[in-house]
Amino acid sequence: MDSPCIIFSEDNFFNAGLKAMFSSNTFGAGYVIVDVESARRSQVEQCLSQGKKVFAFIDNDFDYYALCHLENVIFIDRRSGISEVLSCLSLNHAHFNYRVKAKLSEREGEVLSCLQEGLDTRQIGERLGVNIKTIYASRSRLINKMQAGNRIYLYRNIARL
Repeated sequence: MDSPCIIFSEDNFFNAGLKAMFSSNTFGAGYVIVDVESARRSQVEQCLSQGKKVFAFIDNDFDYYALCHLENVIFIDRRSGISEVLSCLSLNHAHFNYRVKAKLSEREGEVLSCLQEGLDTRQIGERLGVNIKTIYASRSRLINKMQAGNRIYLYRNIARL
């Protein structure tokens, strides 16, 4: 027997809004709704390992790139309207999927992935086989594309999830 839908969020308004939208029969069991602002990546991965489908509410590219490599995750823009959210959840498909604002190059994606693992610039350079200046340049482009402002803000957002 599948477990019922679970909502992970520390935001009481988010929880109350979703619970008000859905009765227990709105959609089947085995779904997890995650407010990525307050959920941890390990919670999402644990749900996925149990074979559950995850609907992740996000509002920025940092959250998207932290989870985009995981299968069975549908990203929903946190700013979507109620009808859009209901359509997405009931159809099991994200027509109102989160739209990535910052398209990363392959190298920027690799650097971001390494930063998410907690590697420093020397370790990233060794892993990717590139000069440290290349890492600095990629990190600088990440800061600009993600509108992070500076590397501290970049690292803070990467570490958040």
